[in-house]
Amino acid sequence: MILCLLVALMAFAGCYKEDIHKGRTPIAAIGDTYLYKDDVELLYAVYGQGSDSIAFFRDYIERWAVEHLFYEKAEENVVATNDIESMVENYRRGLILSLYQDRLINQQLVPDISQSDIQEFYESNEEMFEMEEPMFKGLLLKLSDKSPNINKVRTWCIRKSSEDFEQIEKYSIAHSASYDNFQEEWRTMADIAKLIPLTEYQLNERLKKNRTIEFKEAGYTYFISADTIINKGEMKPIEMVSAEIAELLVNSKKADFVKEKKQTLYKEALQSGSVTLF
Repeated sequence: MILCLLVALMAFAGCYKEDIHKGRTPIAAIGDTYLYKDDVELLYAVYGQGSDSIAFFRDYIERWAVEHLFYEKAEENVVATNDIESMVENYRRGLILSLYQDRLINQQLVPDISQSDIQEFYESNEEMFEMEEPMFKGLLLKLSDKSPNINKVRTWCIRKSSEDFEQIEKYSIAHSASYDNFQEEWRTMADIAKLIPLTEYQLNERLKKNRTIEFKEAGYTYFISADTIINKGEMKPIEMVSAEIAELLVNSKKADFVKEKKQTLYKEALQSGSVTLF
């Protein structure tokens, strides 16, 4: 029924007066509310490219009509109450306040956060930065058992000098080994365990005993070397949480800035007589 009505409206779209629609072509109407062709064309250009344009138009027109009809039915059955008006007004006030606060902050506040600020917050809030799971920095090397000179590789992994790492990288390229050097980033034990035939618990326990471990499985030899390990419950290193702390400090400065502006406004209003206290 709805589609029949809409098709009829589309067919007679040209009969509407030019001054009502200001040159736009209506393709559906419910009461005095119109859906225009150019609106749907814009939506089709963004979301419908490659699909059947007729089907897209037909589907959108029906959804548009259903939503409008359902809203009209809701208006008939839900009497406007003070609660609704209050909710609308509260939303409007909240939106205006938020936009104004953002504008004030962007125009007047330069939240300068120094490294010493971050360090001070970090040392004063140790309980916020406990490790939830063990992590470490190091390397993972996977070789075929048939790879040459594995003894040399073992020595390189144990010594771990910059020259040794260069040798490991060259070796892995030459012999198609799997090599993951994560000395500059933290990885969880769980993530590394997904790449090897050890569980997270087994990996953690073995690295506690020896920072460089070696084991064989299914024709492969694995070398894992840990430079630094942080266990669950220990404090996260500051470089891991610096960005988080900086964001917390910036948000705190924004809140203090807005609070100060409000207090200044209030004091000025008291002095000018704009606020009267009985």
